Amino acid sequence: MIHAHHLEKDFGAHKVLSDISFELPGSGIHALLGRNGVGKSTLLALIAGQLKPSGGELTVFGEQPFDRASVMDRVCFTGVDTPYPASWALVDVVAAAAKRYPNWSQSTAEMLMRDFGLDAQARTAFGKASRGQRAMVGIVIGLASGAELTLLDEPYVGLDVHNTSVFYRHLLAHAESERCFILATHHIDDAAKILDSALVLGRQGSVDKHLHAEDADGYVIATGNFDEPAGALAYRRTATAARAILPAETAAEMGLRTQTADLGDVLEAVLEVQQ
Repeated sequence: MIHAHHLEKDFGAHKVLSDISFELPGSGIHALLGRNGVGKSTLLALIAGQLKPSGGELTVFGEQPFDRASVMDRVCFTGVDTPYPASWALVDVVAAAAKRYPNWSQSTAEMLMRDFGLDAQARTAFGKASRGQRAMVGIVIGLASGAELTLLDEPYVGLDVHNTSVFYRHLLAHAESERCFILATHHIDDAAKILDSALVLGRQGSVDKHLHAEDADGYVIATGNFDEPAGALAYRRTATAARAILPAETAAEMGLRTQTADLGDVLEAVLEVQQ
C-alpha cells in the first residue's frame, strides 16, 4: 500500500525528513513513533498527498499521492491539530467530513459521538473545544470515513482512560475490515498491545527502526549484576542491580535472569535511547 524509498522533505533550508525508506502492507494497525519535532506529521501529510516530496520516491496505492484525487479520495488524514474552522460546531465539522468521504458511515459517527459523550457537546464551537474533544472529533472522522488508509495524528491527546478504551475498541473492530490505520504519537502506553508494527523516526528525520509485533519475540528483559551488554536496546544500573532489554540469545549466553519482553517494552527502549 505504501512504499517510500529515500524520501526527503525540506522546508526551505530546513530538512525535516531525510532518507526515509519503508513499506507498509494494505491492512492492520501501525504506529509512527518518535520525539516531538522529528517529522511525524510531515510524513503523514506526504502520505496523504497534502505535501510534495523534496526528493526520493513515495507511492500510495501504487501512485504518487501529491495532489492526486485517485489517492486522496482513499485516504483520511485527521487529528487534534487539523485546522477546521473555529466557528463551526463539532457536529458541523463531522457533517462536513461526511460529504468528503465516499465510504462514510453515519451510524459509526453517531455511535462514536455517543460513546465519547460528544453528543452532549455537539454545538460547542471547534475553536472553543478542548484538546481532548478535538482529538475525539478526529477519531470520529477517521473511523467513520471508511477510508482504506486512515492516518490519525496524535489521537491520544487529552483522552482519559475511558475514552482511550472506547477508541481502542472501535479501532480494533474497524481494523478487522482490512483497513489500514497509522497512528502518529510520541506515547506508547498500552497501544503496543494492538499494533501490527511500529515505524520509529530518529532525531535526524530518518527511519530509526521498523519493528513488527513478532520482532519482540527475540528480546527479553534481563536483571542482575552485569555491565551493559553489546546489542542492548536499553540499559540502566542502580546501586544494587542492572536492568536491560537485549537479545534473548545474548542473555542466555550471559546466564542472566530474564522475563519475556513485549513490543511495548522494545519500543519504549528504542525511544528512551532517543531522549
